[in-house]
Amino acid sequence: MQIPVIFILLKGGNKSLVETWIIVFLYSLKKKYNIKLIFKEWLFYPPLIMLGVYLIAEVMIFNDNYWITQYGTLIKQVTLFSYCGLVYKHQLYFSMDINKSELIRFITSPFIIAIGCLLIGYYCNFVAISSNFGHMPVFPSNTYFTGYTDVNTFTDSSFYVLGDHTSKAIPLCDIYDIYYSNLSLGDLFVRCYVFILLLNAIKRIKIKK
Repeated sequence: MQIPVIFILLKGGNKSLVETWIIVFLYSLKKKYNIKLIFKEWLFYPPLIMLGVYLIAEVMIFNDNYWITQYGTLIKQVTLFSYCGLVYKHQLYFSMDINKSELIRFITSPFIIAIGCLLIGYYCNFVAISSNFGHMPVFPSNTYFTGYTDVNTFTDSSFYVLGDHTSKAIPLCDIYDIYYSNLSLGDLFVRCYVFILLLNAIKRIKIKK
């Protein structure tokens, strides 16, 4: 089975975010937040739809339908901006500490923290790619057993190359194998962006209701 070209499509660090959503919902259940309330928010559906687009794209690519990869940059941008409605509706650009000044509330807001994580994530990926002459080294392990990775699909001309001891900035490369994907430290920070915005939107819906 080929490594999905969705990797190249989303090389800014997005990839599929489904596990991030699952973690948010599991954490919300543990905290006894009423997750049902967010499904009544129409602004919740744009990011949910984009999550569905990612899943559909991966299924298509697994079945050798690669035409969707040409829309990768657009999909990535729309995905990141799809959370802005929740940010505006629930004032995630301010922290909940009303005893602080507006400037402090803005600086410490979920939105600013999430943006910080996003920028760190992109910078980490940029350093990894730049250090390896425009390629992202991948260090697969578990994905060999799940059939997600086939070593024969790595070539010197592809964006993703098989990492080894000669790779540069290895801690920033795709070293985290989660059975169906290989993630970098930058990818984890991008997921923090989604986690922070989605979780805080759920928390504030609960407070309002």
